[in-house]
Amino acid sequence: MKQPDFKKLDLKCNSIPGKPDGLWTAVYEYVTGTIALQFKAKGEWSYAPNRKCGPDGVRSLGLPQDVMVPNAPIGALVCKIGGSSADKPDVAKQTVFAVGSECIVLLDGKSSGTLFLTMNDELTQFAGHDGAIQVEIGSWDVPPPPKAT
Repeated sequence: MKQPDFKKLDLKCNSIPGKPDGLWTAVYEYVTGTIALQFKAKGEWSYAPNRKCGPDGVRSLGLPQDVMVPNAPIGALVCKIGGSSADKPDVAKQTVFAVGSECIVLLDGKSSGTLFLTMNDELTQFAGHDGAIQVEIGSWDVPPPPKAT
């Protein structure tokens, strides 16, 4: 398989606030198809007053279950596809995943919709967030597998 050639996406927003207007920040209008997305993130934000972290979150707090993405630590940069800027995603029905400081994810063509990013935390804790993480996202159209002969 050839090396992926990720093309930088023209994002609506590349600075992801710790305290968005809703719960999520829409960064790209619509993704669909069998594509790979490459995320790179840097910076620092606060998940509580005087409690800072980078896009990988805070491992020492464990993996609380009542957060936006239960398999990611508090403070981590997380992503979902589809839904709205105000919903807590149903991880059994929506594509949601941890991004952290670097991530490549393959979309199988079953997920489509707006690309959203936010800080992973409990809904009741968003008021204490501050700062922003800077992101770049690239996409690569995955070629179909060769036909069997």
